[in-house]
Amino acid sequence: MSLASPKIRAALVALVLGAAACQSSAAAPPAPAPADASGLPRLVFFMNPYGRPCQVQDELLRGMAAELTGKITVVYIRTTEASEVPFFERFGIRSLPQLLLVDAAGKELRRATPGIQQPDAIRRLVGI
Repeated sequence: MSLASPKIRAALVALVLGAAACQSSAAAPPAPAPADASGLPRLVFFMNPYGRPCQVQDELLRGMAAELTGKITVVYIRTTEASEVPFFERFGIRSLPQLLLVDAAGKELRRATPGIQQPDAIRRLVGI
């Protein structure tokens, strides 16, 4: 699992926002663009860094890092980053924490129910 560094996360968000600017309002919501050429699916984690449930979910994901490495890339979308807030609306995120799995092309594959997902549920979500 790649817990994207701030530099990678900023580049990923810039790619997504750039793609969103090219979309018409009638188009499907854009998904996070590939961070690299690895072709790995991304687990998109919508979170409020100050909320305890989101902190717990983050701890669970970090605890699974070794297990997820090479299988998925984790992308954080935070309520505290003004440039990331539009993604909450575009993906219809109303409750936190929320996990979405998107493929390498950015197409949404699955989403978990809102709330803290335990490791077994995360494994099912990402297909491992």
